[in-house]
Amino acid sequence: MDWLYAPLNDPLATALAVACVAPAAWFDHRTGRIPNWLTYGSLGAGLVLGLTGGLVGLGGSVLGMLAASAVFVVAFAAGSCGGGDVKLMAALGAIVGMPQAMDLTLAALLVGGVLAVISMLRRLDPVWLLQAFSLFFLLIPAGLKSAVLSLAPAERRSVRFAPAAAGGLLWCVLFPDYTPLALVR
Repeated sequence: MDWLYAPLNDPLATALAVACVAPAAWFDHRTGRIPNWLTYGSLGAGLVLGLTGGLVGLGGSVLGMLAASAVFVVAFAAGSCGGGDVKLMAALGAIVGMPQAMDLTLAALLVGGVLAVISMLRRLDPVWLLQAFSLFFLLIPAGLKSAVLSLAPAERRSVRFAPAAAGGLLWCVLFPDYTPLALVR
């Protein structure tokens, strides 16, 4: 197994990651916010944990922090996620280090996609769906833009990402041979 596909096998990093993501998932699910004290404290602890491996370990933590948060920084700039999600993924990346941070991020994104589909299916109202598509097809002659705007929801809903990050971490810890990067080798 080469370094890119190395599982998350440091028990201290695993315990610290679980100690970070479990309360973050609880707070995010209940309140829609992830406390700064949790994310910044975990980020600092991850960098200190990386420093125990010398400059190479610290570099791995910093690279993990950057790799895990890169997608979320772009999503935050586009208004698609909150700042707590960015800080949580940065903290998890710093804790687990570089190659594992990419795997954890991909796993969390996949779990988040599944949670988003489940959330949409739970909110599905068949009567509204029939009305919306009927209106859509009636408005097509008036222009595609008008038809598409008729399908826009009245309110914007989002999926809380910390539970998805927790699911991604569980996936990487419990099934290290079946993580996203392990499946592509």
